[in-house]
Amino acid sequence: MAKIHSGRKIICQIKPHDRTYAFIQSLKEHNVYIIKLSRNKSGTTFTLYEKDLSIVRKIRKQHRIPIHFIRPDTHSIIQFQGTTLLGLLSFILLPYLFSLFLWQISIDDVSDEREVKLQGELQELKVEERKMLGSLVSDSDIRQVLLAKNHDLSWIHIKRSGTKMQITSVPAPVITREQTDQKTPSDLVAFRRGIITHYDLSSGERLIPINETAEKGDVLVTGILKQGDKNIVVGAQGQVFADYWLEMSFQLPTKIVYDKFSSEQVKILQVAPAWKQFKKQQNFENLSEMVKSVFRIERETIVERTALDVNDQWIKEAFLPMLRLRTASTLTSKGKVKDEKVLHVTWTNDTVKGKVLYYMNDNIASKRPIHQGD
Repeated sequence: MAKIHSGRKIICQIKPHDRTYAFIQSLKEHNVYIIKLSRNKSGTTFTLYEKDLSIVRKIRKQHRIPIHFIRPDTHSIIQFQGTTLLGLLSFILLPYLFSLFLWQISIDDVSDEREVKLQGELQELKVEERKMLGSLVSDSDIRQVLLAKNHDLSWIHIKRSGTKMQITSVPAPVITREQTDQKTPSDLVAFRRGIITHYDLSSGERLIPINETAEKGDVLVTGILKQGDKNIVVGAQGQVFADYWLEMSFQLPTKIVYDKFSSEQVKILQVAPAWKQFKKQQNFENLSEMVKSVFRIERETIVERTALDVNDQWIKEAFLPMLRLRTASTLTSKGKVKDEKVLHVTWTNDTVKGKVLYYMNDNIASKRPIHQGD
């Protein structure tokens, strides 16, 4: 007996003929596997595998016998074979597998240079496209690193949507200290107390030496120059930097409740019902419904409500660095925080209060118009 091979089947119909028996015997001699051989008044009918079709045709020519071939699955839209089922299974599994990876990172910033910088910092954190979502660092860690390297940003918004991540930077508010008309000649006056460290002037005459203390309201740089007996009004332009202390107070609840991104569920719906309906009635309308159901994927973001107990370690390692960054964001581009001291931290049943003293260096000068009668 010939070995049975899987493959597409062909139905052969032979009208009554005197050489039918010899034709069937010749097929057996050539190891053609015959299935469901039947004979009646209308002729002989049997089934064979399509792989033997070339042999059957060759023998048919030798016996000069007419044969009508019928493929029983020609009316089926989908052939239920291994490769077909494998293809349908891939339609279901591939979208799910793709949803496990990060495919797009978008960075929204007012500066193109900043976008390139943030992208490089994300790569250092191994936050890159085509990485598995489960292997990425948490949003809080990403935010903390980006804020630490970009002092002129007050916050980083991170939004995850499926396989996409959107990062939006929020610039620190610009503090406008000079409200006077730039064309009006002015003196530079101290708006806070500090020890003068250096001058950055384009015009004007210094009045307070370096390393001397300037009080609030003192004229640091005059815009009136003396030339002999005459006073020439030129106006003072520039900045005066000084060291000073700034006290910041904070108050926090002892327990912080927040929503944390946990995972994303991917649901593939109505695959089985549509497949059963399609097998009953194979037509294009049911095929369309089945394909729609195969690709009907619902994503649900799982948000986990987390409670954080505030303690000394969290204040020291997480909150104080963030407060320092927030304080530094209020400085000018050349300003900096040189040191900090925690004055005290007071704990109650539901709140924690504290004060932090920052030693800073920044511009302390603001413009004051020169009146012509001065």
